Amino acid sequence: MSRNLIIYYAMPLIVLLLALLQSTVATQMAIRGVKPDLVLIVVIAATLVYGGQGGLLWAFIGGIGLDLFSGGPFGASSLALMMATLVAALGYRVLSRYHILVPLGAAGIGTILYGLVYLGILKALDMAAQLPLLSALQIPEHTIALWETMRQIVIPAMFYNTTLVLFLTPLLNRIPEQQELDRFA
Repeated sequence: MSRNLIIYYAMPLIVLLLALLQSTVATQMAIRGVKPDLVLIVVIAATLVYGGQGGLLWAFIGGIGLDLFSGGPFGASSLALMMATLVAALGYRVLSRYHILVPLGAAGIGTILYGLVYLGILKALDMAAQLPLLSALQIPEHTIALWETMRQIVIPAMFYNTTLVLFLTPLLNRIPEQQELDRFA
């Protein structure tokens, strides 16, 4: 079994480990209060290499890990990561991940989309908590200022994540794509 197939099948464990690291150690890597989205970066990179089908599965698993370790609304990170993965999936075959703008664009747009979806879910939960029929469920409130959060956290995270992907791109380009792996399986 080739090293690339081992990475492919180890991705669920890798994203769970990264979810744990993102919830603990990544806070030490914060710049002005913004930490890197390790799971998002790796899921985007893996999607560019292995395609959208695996990427969606890894986004789902990584999101569950993030929600378990962070205490966020269960499933919110999974949904947000899966939406960002759909952007990265365009870079698999449709566009070429070997062009520097593809991984950088996938990281930048993916980060913004991840942030918008996650914040949208928090806002929807906050609105649902106000409904009389759902007040008995005791949904925790997530009062957020959408624009301020985008400006102070999501946009700086986009630059942080994109910079990390820039440094990872040479490594990313050394991994054969999924169709190349299929010949060895």
